[in-house]
Amino acid sequence: MKFKNIYILVPAFNESKVIRKTLEELLLEFCNVVVVNDGSTDNFNESTEGLNITVLNHEINLGVGAAVQTGFEYVCKKPSAHAVITFDADGQHSVHDAVSIAEAINKSSEGIIFGSRFIEHRNNIPFIKRIVLMIIAKITTCVTGVNLTDAHNGLKAYTVNTIKELDLKFSGYSYESELIKEVSLKNISYKEISTDVKYTNYSISKGQKLSDGLLILEDLLKLWK
Repeated sequence: MKFKNIYILVPAFNESKVIRKTLEELLLEFCNVVVVNDGSTDNFNESTEGLNITVLNHEINLGVGAAVQTGFEYVCKKPSAHAVITFDADGQHSVHDAVSIAEAINKSSEGIIFGSRFIEHRNNIPFIKRIVLMIIAKITTCVTGVNLTDAHNGLKAYTVNTIKELDLKFSGYSYESELIKEVSLKNISYKEISTDVKYTNYSISKGQKLSDGLLILEDLLKLWK
């Protein structure tokens, strides 16, 4: 394994249909895989049985932001940890991209590396969703000064030192906007690298609704009042 100092963090809520395949693919490249079971009510335990992973459990569903923060707290206590990569449980992210981000965070001086679907693979995003994400990214840049082409991509890498600087409180998807605010206010170094995404009927049905884009913008504007 090339990435003994990298931890993969997978927030999961009722993903038993696909999570085993996602984790098996990650374990081919990474030896430190941490899953935060965010109060799942499906057969999560059966789906992950026998896998060489660490499972952290929430008794109830608290939201993806809370799951990420639980994972951060766990990894920050590991003396060997250099960085954390967040990776969606629904199978839409590429393990190849996770490897690229791991290599980048090990070599670069940036505190956060954002994955971007828009650098090379924008046409893989459904048209209306693509337009909404582009609008969100433009407004995010205007409001925060953080220049991102893809402001809400779950595939990111953070150094442990950067995580320790962050003050994240939001428990739901709003944590993404809160993170960008932290990057701006604390002048955290960052860059984007190209990532792809695989939208399936399953991931689309589980993902955020397009109307959630308005809620993201509302959260962002509230943060910057």
